[in-house]
Amino acid sequence: MNKAAIFLRFTNGTLLAVITTLTLTGLYGLVWHMPTWMFDIHRIAAWGIVGLLPWKGIIIVRSLNRGLDKRFKRSVVVVLSLVLAAWTLLVFTLAIYWAWSPGLERTWLYQTTLSWHWYLALGLLIPFIFHVWQKWPRPRAADFTSRRSAIKLIGLGTAALALWGVSELITAFREDPEQPRRKTGSKETNSYEGMTFPVNMMVGEGKTQIEMTTWKFLIKGAVNKPLTLNYEEILAQSTTEMPATLDCTDGWFTTQIWQGVQLTDLFAQTGIKPHAKGFILRSVSGYAAYFTLAEAEEIMLSTHVGGQVFDHWHGFPLRAVVPSRRGWQWVKWLVEVEVL
Repeated sequence: MNKAAIFLRFTNGTLLAVITTLTLTGLYGLVWHMPTWMFDIHRIAAWGIVGLLPWKGIIIVRSLNRGLDKRFKRSVVVVLSLVLAAWTLLVFTLAIYWAWSPGLERTWLYQTTLSWHWYLALGLLIPFIFHVWQKWPRPRAADFTSRRSAIKLIGLGTAALALWGVSELITAFREDPEQPRRKTGSKETNSYEGMTFPVNMMVGEGKTQIEMTTWKFLIKGAVNKPLTLNYEEILAQSTTEMPATLDCTDGWFTTQIWQGVQLTDLFAQTGIKPHAKGFILRSVSGYAAYFTLAEAEEIMLSTHVGGQVFDHWHGFPLRAVVPSRRGWQWVKWLVEVEVL
Protein backbone atom coordinates (compact mmCIF):
# COMPACT_ATOMS: atom_id res chain seq x y z
CA MET A 1 0.00 0.00 0.00
CA ASN A 2 1.16 3.57 -0.73
CA LYS A 3 2.06 4.96 2.71
CA ALA A 4 2.17 8.55 1.42
CA ALA A 5 -1.37 8.24 0.03
CA ILE A 6 -2.62 6.73 3.29
CA PHE A 7 -0.94 9.51 5.28
CA LEU A 8 -2.54 12.13 3.00
CA ARG A 9 -6.03 10.66 3.28
CA PHE A 10 -5.74 10.09 7.03
CA THR A 11 -4.53 13.62 7.76
CA ASN A 12 -7.03 15.35 5.50
CA GLY A 13 -9.87 13.11 6.66
CA THR A 14 -9.11 13.82 10.31
CA LEU A 15 -8.81 17.54 9.58
CA LEU A 16 -12.16 17.50 7.80
CA ALA A 17 -13.80 15.80 10.80
CA VAL A 18 -12.31 18.36 13.19
CA ILE A 19 -13.37 21.33 11.04
CA THR A 20 -16.87 19.86 10.67
CA THR A 21 -17.10 19.63 14.47
CA LEU A 22 -15.94 23.23 14.81
CA THR A 23 -18.45 24.40 12.20
CA LEU A 24 -21.46 22.62 13.67
CA THR A 25 -20.78 23.65 17.26
CA GLY A 26 -19.87 27.18 16.20
CA LEU A 27 -23.05 27.67 14.17
CA TYR A 28 -25.14 26.29 17.02
CA GLY A 29 -23.46 28.65 19.48
CA LEU A 30 -24.21 31.68 17.30
CA VAL A 31 -27.93 31.03 17.71
CA TRP A 32 -28.48 29.24 21.03
CA HIS A 33 -26.73 29.03 24.38
CA MET A 34 -24.80 25.80 24.08
CA PRO A 35 -24.24 23.63 27.15
CA THR A 36 -20.74 23.94 28.62
CA TRP A 37 -19.63 20.57 27.28
CA MET A 38 -20.42 21.67 23.71
CA PHE A 39 -18.27 24.78 24.05
CA ASP A 40 -15.52 22.58 25.45
CA ILE A 41 -15.76 20.31 22.40
CA HIS A 42 -15.53 23.35 20.14
CA ARG A 43 -12.37 24.54 21.86
CA ILE A 44 -10.77 21.09 22.06
CA ALA A 45 -11.42 20.64 18.34
CA ALA A 46 -9.67 23.95 17.67
CA TRP A 47 -6.60 22.70 19.50
CA GLY A 48 -6.91 19.51 17.47
CA ILE A 49 -6.18 21.61 14.38
CA VAL A 50 -3.00 22.82 16.07
CA GLY A 51 -2.07 19.19 16.73
CA LEU A 52 -2.61 18.40 13.05
CA LEU A 53 -0.42 21.26 11.83
CA PRO A 54 2.85 19.24 11.66
CA TRP A 55 1.18 16.52 9.56
CA LYS A 56 -0.63 19.01 7.34
CA GLY A 57 2.62 20.98 7.02
CA ILE A 58 4.33 17.90 5.55
CA ILE A 59 1.56 17.60 2.93
CA ILE A 60 1.80 21.29 2.02
CA VAL A 61 5.61 21.17 1.68
CA ARG A 62 5.39 18.08 -0.55
CA SER A 63 2.87 19.86 -2.75
CA LEU A 64 4.99 23.00 -2.96
CA ASN A 65 8.09 20.95 -3.81
CA ARG A 66 6.30 19.74 -6.92
CA GLY A 67 6.03 23.41 -7.89
CA LEU A 68 3.58 25.17 -10.14
CA ASP A 69 3.10 24.13 -13.76
CA LYS A 70 1.23 25.17 -16.84
CA ARG A 71 -2.01 23.67 -15.55
CA PHE A 72 -4.05 26.66 -14.40
CA LYS A 73 -6.24 24.53 -12.14
CA ARG A 74 -3.28 23.17 -10.18
CA SER A 75 -1.77 26.61 -9.77
CA VAL A 76 -5.06 27.98 -8.43
CA VAL A 77 -5.44 25.08 -5.99
CA VAL A 78 -1.87 25.47 -4.67
CA VAL A 79 -2.34 29.21 -4.10
CA LEU A 80 -5.74 28.55 -2.50
CA SER A 81 -4.12 26.00 -0.18
CA LEU A 82 -1.67 28.60 1.12
CA VAL A 83 -4.40 31.23 1.51
CA LEU A 84 -6.60 28.79 3.43
CA ALA A 85 -3.72 27.82 5.71
CA ALA A 86 -3.00 31.46 6.56
CA TRP A 87 -6.72 32.20 6.90
CA THR A 88 -7.20 29.30 9.32
CA LEU A 89 -4.27 30.40 11.46
CA LEU A 90 -5.70 33.94 11.59
CA VAL A 91 -9.11 32.65 12.74
CA PHE A 92 -7.41 30.60 15.46
CA THR A 93 -5.14 33.47 16.53
CA LEU A 94 -8.10 35.83 16.92
CA ALA A 95 -9.85 33.32 19.19
CA ILE A 96 -6.76 32.88 21.35
CA TYR A 97 -6.21 36.63 21.55
CA TRP A 98 -9.81 37.07 22.71
CA ALA A 99 -9.57 34.28 25.28
CA TRP A 100 -6.31 35.49 26.76
CA SER A 101 -6.99 39.24 26.79
CA PRO A 102 -9.07 40.92 29.52
CA GLY A 103 -11.54 43.65 28.74
CA LEU A 104 -13.86 44.31 25.82
CA GLU A 105 -11.60 46.12 23.40
CA ARG A 106 -12.78 47.11 19.93
CA THR A 107 -10.68 46.74 16.81
CA TRP A 108 -11.10 47.48 13.11
CA LEU A 109 -14.58 48.81 12.16
CA TYR A 110 -15.53 48.87 15.84
CA GLN A 111 -15.68 45.07 16.01
CA THR A 112 -14.18 42.89 18.74
CA THR A 113 -11.60 40.23 17.96
CA LEU A 114 -14.25 37.62 18.79
CA SER A 115 -16.52 39.11 16.12
CA TRP A 116 -13.74 38.94 13.54
CA HIS A 117 -13.04 35.37 14.63
CA TRP A 118 -16.47 34.12 13.63
CA TYR A 119 -16.89 36.47 10.65
CA LEU A 120 -13.70 35.06 9.12
CA ALA A 121 -14.55 31.51 10.19
CA LEU A 122 -17.86 31.69 8.33
CA GLY A 123 -16.13 33.27 5.34
CA LEU A 124 -13.65 30.39 5.30
CA LEU A 125 -16.32 27.73 4.71
CA ILE A 126 -17.01 28.21 0.99
CA PRO A 127 -13.37 28.29 -0.20
CA PHE A 128 -12.59 25.38 2.14
CA ILE A 129 -15.43 23.28 0.70
CA PHE A 130 -14.21 24.12 -2.82
CA HIS A 131 -10.66 23.15 -1.88
CA VAL A 132 -11.77 19.81 -0.40
CA TRP A 133 -13.89 19.07 -3.47
CA GLN A 134 -11.11 19.90 -5.93
CA LYS A 135 -8.00 18.68 -4.14
CA TRP A 136 -8.57 16.16 -1.36
CA PRO A 137 -8.76 12.44 -2.15
CA ARG A 138 -11.78 10.61 -0.76
CA PRO A 139 -10.88 8.97 2.59
CA ARG A 140 -11.19 5.21 2.99
CA ALA A 141 -12.32 3.32 6.07
CA ALA A 142 -9.08 1.35 6.07
CA ASP A 143 -7.11 4.59 6.55
CA PHE A 144 -8.54 4.95 10.07
CA THR A 145 -8.80 1.36 11.31
CA SER A 146 -5.15 0.32 11.46
CA ARG A 147 -3.15 0.16 14.67
CA ARG A 148 -0.94 3.02 13.44
CA SER A 149 -3.99 5.20 12.80
CA ALA A 150 -5.42 4.42 16.25
CA ILE A 151 -2.14 5.46 17.89
CA LYS A 152 -2.12 8.69 15.88
CA LEU A 153 -5.70 9.51 16.85
CA ILE A 154 -5.02 8.81 20.52
CA GLY A 155 -1.92 10.99 20.38
CA LEU A 156 -3.78 13.79 18.62
CA GLY A 157 -6.66 13.64 21.12
CA THR A 158 -4.23 13.69 24.06
CA ALA A 159 -2.35 16.65 22.62
CA ALA A 160 -5.60 18.56 21.96
CA LEU A 161 -6.84 17.93 25.51
CA ALA A 162 -3.51 18.99 27.01
CA LEU A 163 -3.31 22.18 24.96
CA TRP A 164 -6.93 23.01 25.76
CA GLY A 165 -6.29 22.47 29.48
CA VAL A 166 -3.29 24.79 29.44
CA SER A 167 -5.25 27.38 27.47
CA GLU A 168 -8.10 27.29 30.00
CA LEU A 169 -5.62 27.90 32.81
CA ILE A 170 -4.16 30.89 30.97
CA THR A 171 -7.65 32.22 30.25
CA ALA A 172 -8.62 31.95 33.92
CA PHE A 173 -5.36 33.61 35.00
CA ARG A 174 -5.84 36.48 32.55
CA GLU A 175 -9.52 37.07 33.37
CA ASP A 176 -10.53 40.49 34.63
CA PRO A 177 -12.38 39.97 37.96
CA GLU A 178 -14.61 42.90 37.06
CA GLN A 179 -15.59 41.30 33.76
CA PRO A 180 -16.03 37.55 34.41
CA ARG A 181 -16.73 35.34 31.42
CA ARG A 182 -19.61 33.05 30.60
CA LYS A 183 -19.11 29.65 29.00
CA THR A 184 -19.69 31.41 25.65
CA GLY A 185 -16.50 33.42 26.16
CA SER A 186 -18.52 36.62 26.55
CA LYS A 187 -17.42 39.11 29.20
CA GLU A 188 -19.79 40.71 31.69
CA THR A 189 -20.77 44.28 30.98
CA ASN A 190 -22.89 46.58 33.20
CA SER A 191 -25.21 43.96 34.68
CA TYR A 192 -28.15 45.36 36.68
CA GLU A 193 -27.27 48.90 35.62
CA GLY A 194 -30.14 49.58 33.23
CA MET A 195 -29.37 50.99 29.80
CA THR A 196 -25.63 51.29 30.32
CA PHE A 197 -24.96 48.04 28.43
CA PRO A 198 -23.61 48.25 24.85
CA VAL A 199 -25.69 48.65 21.71
CA ASN A 200 -25.23 46.36 18.73
CA MET A 201 -27.27 46.12 15.57
CA MET A 202 -27.20 44.78 12.04
CA VAL A 203 -26.07 47.06 9.20
CA GLY A 204 -28.77 49.63 8.45
CA GLU A 205 -30.65 49.01 11.70
CA GLY A 206 -31.71 51.89 13.93
CA LYS A 207 -31.98 54.56 11.23
CA THR A 208 -35.77 54.82 11.48
CA GLN A 209 -36.92 57.01 14.35
CA ILE A 210 -40.30 55.70 15.49
CA GLU A 211 -43.15 58.20 15.81
CA MET A 212 -45.39 57.22 18.70
CA THR A 213 -48.42 58.89 17.11
CA THR A 214 -48.32 56.41 14.23
CA TRP A 215 -46.54 53.34 15.71
CA LYS A 216 -48.65 50.21 15.94
CA PHE A 217 -47.85 46.67 17.04
CA LEU A 218 -49.60 43.90 15.12
CA ILE A 219 -50.07 40.16 15.62
CA LYS A 220 -51.22 38.59 12.37
CA GLY A 221 -51.06 35.40 10.31
CA ALA A 222 -52.40 32.06 11.51
CA VAL A 223 -54.51 33.55 14.28
CA ASN A 224 -58.26 33.62 14.84
CA LYS A 225 -58.34 37.32 15.68
CA PRO A 226 -55.52 39.66 14.56
CA LEU A 227 -54.48 42.11 17.24
CA THR A 228 -53.34 45.70 16.82
CA LEU A 229 -52.06 47.72 19.79
CA ASN A 230 -50.58 51.20 20.21
CA TYR A 231 -47.98 52.04 22.84
CA GLU A 232 -50.47 53.02 25.52
CA GLU A 233 -52.38 49.78 24.97
CA ILE A 234 -49.16 47.79 25.30
CA LEU A 235 -48.42 49.50 28.60
CA ALA A 236 -51.98 48.78 29.77
CA GLN A 237 -51.46 45.04 29.33
CA SER A 238 -50.69 42.82 32.31
CA THR A 239 -46.93 43.25 32.77
CA THR A 240 -44.29 41.19 34.49
CA GLU A 241 -40.61 41.35 35.41
CA MET A 242 -38.02 38.81 34.36
CA PRO A 243 -34.28 38.51 34.99
CA ALA A 244 -32.54 37.43 31.80
CA THR A 245 -29.07 37.51 30.31
CA LEU A 246 -28.46 39.10 26.93
CA ASP A 247 -25.38 37.33 25.52
CA CYS A 248 -24.10 39.02 22.38
CA THR A 249 -21.99 37.21 19.77
CA ASP A 250 -19.85 40.36 19.82
CA GLY A 251 -18.36 39.00 23.06
CA TRP A 252 -20.22 40.65 25.93
CA PHE A 253 -23.15 39.76 28.15
CA THR A 254 -25.34 41.64 30.57
CA THR A 255 -27.91 40.40 33.07
CA GLN A 256 -30.82 42.77 33.63
CA ILE A 257 -34.34 42.90 35.03
CA TRP A 258 -36.63 43.30 32.04
CA GLN A 259 -40.25 44.48 32.25
CA GLY A 260 -42.95 43.91 29.67
CA VAL A 261 -45.69 41.66 28.32
CA GLN A 262 -45.41 37.90 27.93
CA LEU A 263 -45.96 36.95 24.31
CA THR A 264 -48.21 34.06 25.33
CA ASP A 265 -50.59 36.54 27.01
CA LEU A 266 -51.03 38.33 23.69
CA PHE A 267 -51.36 35.03 21.81
CA ALA A 268 -54.17 34.11 24.22
CA GLN A 269 -56.04 37.21 23.02
CA THR A 270 -55.63 36.34 19.35
CA GLY A 271 -56.09 32.57 19.43
CA ILE A 272 -53.53 30.51 17.53
CA LYS A 273 -54.86 28.32 14.73
CA PRO A 274 -54.24 24.55 15.11
CA HIS A 275 -52.01 24.30 12.02
CA ALA A 276 -49.62 27.06 13.19
CA LYS A 277 -45.98 25.95 13.42
CA GLY A 278 -44.00 29.02 14.44
CA PHE A 279 -43.79 32.79 14.24
CA ILE A 280 -41.60 35.65 13.10
CA LEU A 281 -40.69 38.69 15.18
CA ARG A 282 -40.18 41.63 12.83
CA SER A 283 -38.73 45.10 13.40
CA VAL A 284 -39.61 48.41 11.76
CA SER A 285 -36.68 47.95 9.35
CA GLY A 286 -37.83 44.50 8.28
CA TYR A 287 -35.16 42.69 10.31
CA ALA A 288 -36.70 39.44 11.57
CA ALA A 289 -36.07 36.27 13.57
CA TYR A 290 -37.96 32.96 13.44
CA PHE A 291 -39.09 30.98 16.50
CA THR A 292 -41.10 27.84 17.17
CA LEU A 293 -44.42 28.09 18.99
CA ALA A 294 -42.90 26.30 21.99
CA GLU A 295 -40.38 29.15 22.34
CA ALA A 296 -43.22 31.66 22.83
CA GLU A 297 -43.43 30.47 26.44
CA GLU A 298 -40.16 32.22 27.32
CA ILE A 299 -40.40 35.36 25.19
CA MET A 300 -41.19 38.74 26.69
CA LEU A 301 -42.03 41.82 24.65
CA SER A 302 -40.19 44.33 26.77
CA THR A 303 -40.81 48.05 27.25
CA HIS A 304 -38.44 48.70 30.19
CA VAL A 305 -35.11 47.49 31.53
CA GLY A 306 -34.07 48.10 35.12
CA GLY A 307 -37.15 50.26 35.56
CA GLN A 308 -36.12 52.54 32.68
CA VAL A 309 -38.06 53.09 29.46
CA PHE A 310 -35.91 52.05 26.52
CA ASP A 311 -34.18 54.77 24.58
CA HIS A 312 -34.14 54.52 20.80
CA TRP A 313 -30.87 52.60 20.45
CA HIS A 314 -31.87 49.99 23.02
CA GLY A 315 -35.08 49.24 21.14
CA PHE A 316 -37.82 51.74 22.03
CA PRO A 317 -40.74 51.27 22.08
CA LEU A 318 -40.66 47.45 22.15
CA ARG A 319 -38.00 44.76 21.97
CA ALA A 320 -37.93 41.01 22.42
CA VAL A 321 -36.31 39.27 25.37
CA VAL A 322 -35.44 35.67 24.46
CA PRO A 323 -33.34 34.06 27.21
CA SER A 324 -32.37 30.92 25.25
CA ARG A 325 -31.15 32.80 22.15
CA ARG A 326 -28.11 34.93 21.47
CA GLY A 327 -28.51 38.71 21.47
CA TRP A 328 -28.87 39.25 17.71
CA GLN A 329 -32.27 37.52 17.92
CA TRP A 330 -33.59 39.82 20.64
CA VAL A 331 -35.32 41.85 17.94
CA LYS A 332 -35.53 45.59 18.65
CA TRP A 333 -38.04 48.19 17.38
CA LEU A 334 -40.74 45.54 17.10
CA VAL A 335 -43.75 46.26 14.91
CA GLU A 336 -45.28 42.84 14.34
CA VAL A 337 -45.47 39.14 15.07
CA GLU A 338 -46.48 36.95 12.15
CA VAL A 339 -47.71 33.48 13.08
CA LEU A 340 -46.89 30.98 10.35
